[in-house]
Amino acid sequence: MESKINYNNINEVLNNIPDNFKILEETIDIEVQKEYYEASTSIEIEHEKEDPISLIEKLNLPDTNLQTKKTTLQKLAIIDSVESFRAIEKFCKSANADIKDWAVLALQQSRMVLHSSLLDEQQIFISTGLGGKNNKLRYFMIFPYKNFEILNNIQKSSLEKELLYFLERNNSEFEEITFYNHFATATSLIPLKAPVTEIIGETIEECNQLGDFLSDDVIITNIKKFNENEIIEIIANHEQQA
Repeated sequence: MESKINYNNINEVLNNIPDNFKILEETIDIEVQKEYYEASTSIEIEHEKEDPISLIEKLNLPDTNLQTKKTTLQKLAIIDSVESFRAIEKFCKSANADIKDWAVLALQQSRMVLHSSLLDEQQIFISTGLGGKNNKLRYFMIFPYKNFEILNNIQKSSLEKELLYFLERNNSEFEEITFYNHFATATSLIPLKAPVTEIIGETIEECNQLGDFLSDDVIITNIKKFNENEIIEIIANHEQQA
């Protein structure tokens, strides 16, 4: 019941999102995103000495430390300036791994600032750990097998084909599927307001007509991709709580 209530609340929020939303396409760890947006609440610009030119120079100095570069990116991101946007965009293309995700988030924030200024409207920005594409969010799905059985080739083919069918019927994109001994995982791009649980439910229902081999307890997330050991632990914890 609690899960149903939470899902209904999420649906209500999604249905009220206006059409001018933008989805972060890159896959960025949710903790990095959280750190970025928490830090952005305290960002202030000293306008007398922190104009776009001086901030851009500081950003590109080879001896500027990592934390200063992060702060500088955030300051540039809140300035309503095409020059600032282009500077972040250029920095992003060659950024080292330790600041790449931060630069991507700054670029997105800068784009939103310009959008709001030029079009005089607020743009909704949606970000998840797995990113997305156009109006679609990327989802990671875990399909446990019933009784931990190992699937035969016909069952594997059935799951892949049915998932592909129901995804395409809902304007979604199938990306990949991987089969393990006791579960399968899949990733796909699904429109923001598409009925995700219905898509998966119909997939399982159709597959189980060929032998009742899939559990109804599918795990769906857009936070991260779990590795095999993490999935085994998740399923084990669920079995203990059931």
